[in-house]
Amino acid sequence: MSNGKLFDIDPVPVTETCRHCEHRQRHQCGGSIIQYCGARKSNRTYNGLLKIKVTDQACPLFKKKVK
Repeated sequence: MSNGKLFDIDPVPVTETCRHCEHRQRHQCGGSIIQYCGARKSNRTYNGLLKIKVTDQACPLFKKKVK
C-alpha cells in the first residue's frame, strides 16, 4: 500500500466563497431569498439541492463565475 493521496482534489483557496461560484442558485420563497448549490445534492430539501450561505468557504467543486 502506498502513502499517496486517496483523492486527487485540489484545495480551494480560503479566500473563495460560495458567493462567487457558478453553481450558486437563488430561489425566492415568500419575502426571502434562499441560496442553493447546484452541484451538491441534499435529501433534506424539497428540490434536492443543498441549502448554502454565500459566506461559506467554497467546496472542491467551486468554479469561478464568469461575467
